[in-house]
Amino acid sequence: MQNLFKYRLRPLDFIIFACLLVFSIYSIKNSTTAAGEKILVTADDKKYEYSLSQDGIFSVQGAEGLTTFEIKDKKVRIIDSACSNKTCVHQGWTSPLVCLPNRVIITVENPGDFDAVTQ
Repeated sequence: MQNLFKYRLRPLDFIIFACLLVFSIYSIKNSTTAAGEKILVTADDKKYEYSLSQDGIFSVQGAEGLTTFEIKDKKVRIIDSACSNKTCVHQGWTSPLVCLPNRVIITVENPGDFDAVTQ
């Protein structure tokens, strides 16, 4: 066990460590800030598609009435809905957004991501 701690670091060890650190930081930054390219909205069994690069406020007709959502800085949130409890409005800037009473689901889709757990 003592031989393990007597290992001397060489200049190449520092270069490898620095490369791994830079790659890790780059990967983490891209995975948390990279947004999808389009937004898929399912409202009362109808499907709509919006671009994330198109900032604005949009509305779709749900089962109980209009659900209004905002696209800004490649993120999406629900602003208002016809549902009675308004839980969907308090979900914030996330994906997927769900309004169960109004039957509206909003998801950000990124064709480069294959792991749905990390989104």
